[in-house]
Amino acid sequence: MAPRLSYYVGVWVVLIGCHLTLWQLPDAFCQERTDTSDITAQIRDYKAQLAVDGTRTEIRLKLAKVYLQIEAYAEAVDAYQQVITLTEANKVPGSATLTSNSDVPAAYYGLGLAYTGLEKFEDAITAYQQAIAYTPDSAYTHAALGSAYANTHRYTEALDAYKVAVALNANDKMIHHQIGNVYSKRGEHAAAIRHQLQAIALAPEFAAAHYRLGLLYAQEKRWTDAINAYRTAYTNDPTLVESLYNLAQAYLRTGDTAAAREQMALFEERKAVLTPLHELLGALQRTRGAAERSQLLGNIGRYYLKNGDYEKAVSEYQKAIGMDPQSVVAYNGIGVAYTMLERYEDAVAAQQKVLELQPDFAKAHAGLGLVYLRQHKMELALTHYRQAVALEPELLEAHQKIAIILLNQARYAEATDAYLAIISLKPDDAEAYHNLGLCYAHQAKAGDETSRSAENLTGSALVALEKAVDLSLSAVRDVASTAPLPVQPPFLTETYYLIGELRASQGDFGAAEKAYLASGLPKAYHALAQLSAKVASRDKADPKRGLETALRYAQKAVHLDPNVASYYNTLALIEFRRGDYRQAEQAIRKALALEPKNPNYQQGLKQISDKLAVE
Repeated sequence: MAPRLSYYVGVWVVLIGCHLTLWQLPDAFCQERTDTSDITAQIRDYKAQLAVDGTRTEIRLKLAKVYLQIEAYAEAVDAYQQVITLTEANKVPGSATLTSNSDVPAAYYGLGLAYTGLEKFEDAITAYQQAIAYTPDSAYTHAALGSAYANTHRYTEALDAYKVAVALNANDKMIHHQIGNVYSKRGEHAAAIRHQLQAIALAPEFAAAHYRLGLLYAQEKRWTDAINAYRTAYTNDPTLVESLYNLAQAYLRTGDTAAAREQMALFEERKAVLTPLHELLGALQRTRGAAERSQLLGNIGRYYLKNGDYEKAVSEYQKAIGMDPQSVVAYNGIGVAYTMLERYEDAVAAQQKVLELQPDFAKAHAGLGLVYLRQHKMELALTHYRQAVALEPELLEAHQKIAIILLNQARYAEATDAYLAIISLKPDDAEAYHNLGLCYAHQAKAGDETSRSAENLTGSALVALEKAVDLSLSAVRDVASTAPLPVQPPFLTETYYLIGELRASQGDFGAAEKAYLASGLPKAYHALAQLSAKVASRDKADPKRGLETALRYAQKAVHLDPNVASYYNTLALIEFRRGDYRQAEQAIRKALALEPKNPNYQQGLKQISDKLAVE
């Protein structure tokens, strides 16, 4: 499969976009910001102008440039050929060349790029040669010609073309990199290394050059140099997973089997992540139809979106939209990407475009909900998320956002309904059961008896929380069969704590103690200290034993979190009841150090001091 034209097409687009001639390379490329609507608007505008006057070659060149930008190579070929045909038709009889018309070399160069994108390398070579006939001093045209020759394994011709390119522009990293690759194919390692080093000197973070340098060093058995080159390549571009494979091989050659195993494991892990992307890119390379390419580009955009590479997601979605201006999926995806990039106006415009094209597209409302959620406009977010689930009742993510908004707003009855909806869609969602139990518990604590008694609400809370525990432990056991160190979900400690609180409210000390201990949170030990002290006060036979238990729990709470004043206050109260006024004084003073103006702590210190004065 031929490489994508990310460099040469990118240079072409930037140069024309900056109104530079093709053979000029600026020290710093100017960058154009292309919004979602720009590509489709440009195509529509250029086509409208051409419908009025089809002889305007400068407009057709601009249209062709946009086609290249979105990788619509077949459309680009057609546009460039029309430019050439129109120009040739206007050629002065008897004239051999048209060097005064800059549209001609531009069209041939662009035609070559488009043919390369279609893997029609012989046609590309012919087009580049025509462009060079008009503009022999264009370094990029010679370099593109070299690339086309290399793709047909004609390395002698490729080298000749690259030599001209590097003579015309010795300060371009890609030209040095590519001529280095050709020298490598010819077995001329010294020259290949020299040019890769020149590319790196021009661009120290140029990952592809570091990778190729690693391969060259490995061929010469310079393993330390190869290891350094592969490491630098992967650091600068984590998508170059081949660096990890070759790094493992290099370590193996040095006898460092542990490092080799580590890098091979990382290679397998990263390869698994990137394989879907490579498969999509391969399918895109083989696909010609605009609608099919748009769908594939949308899928590539979704891949980048899922992996948090939002800029790349935007780029791929833009291409998809350029090929299919009716693609609601692409508009929706780019809206989400813009949201994550905090380009909220663009995000809203994209989702509104979706609704303009398809008013019942639920994910567009979910996308708008996300925009407003990230801007803390909660009521607007709720409105759109609710519209989303009304249109698509099984849209789980929208239900989850509704639930968390309502929970955070302490609208527990409404949140309860939202979590019940989530559970109906995903019955094994332990966190949903946890939050459902939390909603019931808050309603029980508030004494909300509009629909059921506080006792029934407590019972419902316990059922939900214990279900959350069962599901979590089951998931951990499943993971334990394949992973040596299974990790419990982060909410589980809070689940146990809530169970402890509810069992304590029911007067079930044994069940409460078990749940609190399972929680292991500092506040759980604090609650145990208070509960044990309360139980001790009822134990007429042996209250001292209960206080000793309470003391251990209070000390544990303080040890786990020494920055909570209430923990020291509880410790002081227990010590006071035990008659150890010196220890009580130390504890209450620590509480006051954390909260100097707390009147309860001040009063506690006075009572303790009075006892000490009597001793």
